[in-house]
Amino acid sequence: MSDPSTHEELIASMATVFDLMDAATLDAWAGLTGLQIQLLRVVATGMHVDRQSLSMWTRTSRAALVPSLAALLQRRILAEETDDRGAHLVVGPVGRQLLETVLRARIDWIRGACAAVQPPVDEGELRHAIGALQRIAEGA
Repeated sequence: MSDPSTHEELIASMATVFDLMDAATLDAWAGLTGLQIQLLRVVATGMHVDRQSLSMWTRTSRAALVPSLAALLQRRILAEETDDRGAHLVVGPVGRQLLETVLRARIDWIRGACAAVQPPVDEGELRHAIGALQRIAEGA
């Protein structure tokens, strides 16, 4: 097993990259608040999430959740559908566009960040990192 500090370095490095990427791509979120971004990201996982479970997943009080969720529904970023398990939230058409815009901004950022360091991060290094992270995710 690797040294515990290796795991700590991995976590710190991943967190730093995500923090830098989030800060650099904040404008792509089209004026959403931090809570609204979190709500959208939870619904976008594809889990069967209703209004009540969304509050639990985001650790947000109902009083704080209601206006943020209402704004997302009104803007068609999220939508509510009903199936045999009951009402649940899904990403709406505007939300799908928004997530695509954010993804493109993140891709642009990571490409620029990889090219900006010396030596540049090459395709092989990226493939190696992707493989390791995918194995971790699959085993979790």
